[in-house]
Amino acid sequence: MDKSDSDDGQRRFPKALIIGFSKCGTTALRAFVSLHPDIVSPLEEIRFFTLNYTKGLEWYRLKMPPSSESQITIEKTPFYIMDREALQRIREFNASIKLIISVRDPIGRLQSQYAHTFRNVHDPADRPSFKSWCQGDAFSEHVVRFVDYASHISAVYDLFPKSQILVLSEEALEMDPLSVMKEAEMFLGLRASFSKYDFVFNKDKGFYCFNMTSPNYPNIINSVKLNPDTGCIGGEKGRAHPEIEEDFFKQLVRAIRPHNEQLFSLIGKRFDWDNFKEL
Repeated sequence: MDKSDSDDGQRRFPKALIIGFSKCGTTALRAFVSLHPDIVSPLEEIRFFTLNYTKGLEWYRLKMPPSSESQITIEKTPFYIMDREALQRIREFNASIKLIISVRDPIGRLQSQYAHTFRNVHDPADRPSFKSWCQGDAFSEHVVRFVDYASHISAVYDLFPKSQILVLSEEALEMDPLSVMKEAEMFLGLRASFSKYDFVFNKDKGFYCFNMTSPNYPNIINSVKLNPDTGCIGGEKGRAHPEIEEDFFKQLVRAIRPHNEQLFSLIGKRFDWDNFKEL
């Protein structure tokens, strides 16, 4: 069924949520998964279970796009995973809901967050150094806030069975979106629809974009902010990352590696992050 057929459908509650983490590819994840003809998704982050909970469930439902009975609605708000109360609200809303979590090389996430924080500060003299932004300490609370995935995912596991939770890597999504989409497809219990024709590597951007000649491409035209000339997502992706002094980089690797091991042990799989490869 083409998504145009869902225009006369009802607005239904989500059966799956992309809950985080921020700066870990959740926008691309939502965009790519929306290619599937059996998925609909609101363009904006609704933030219902955090900022808008008092507006009520009917308000939330009306924020969803129309869908057919055979389609799954997915909402994406990266901040849900950082908020224990929001997670509890999600469980009370639907204890059988499926949750997708995206993580990223923690040092890359720190750099991306720094670039995002100072995106409107154009004079380098007006920005703190990356090390200063990290409070000058690889073990600082500020660093831990962005690199400790395990404690937040553990909180999700406390409330939901692992069978309802899929943890993905932003790097895998960036380098091999088809494999990640097939994994998501199976996790959501959907028919096979994604194909190698859905994505095309853009050499100028250095990452995959939508193949505008794919049969699935019309499914996302109205639900994803795209460059109509390239089929690439938005303009924010690809900000220059700050340089890290060698000594501080080594300190970050030492400080963060135990957090990575806690994550891998918790989720039962490993991610081959470049910043943590043995030299």
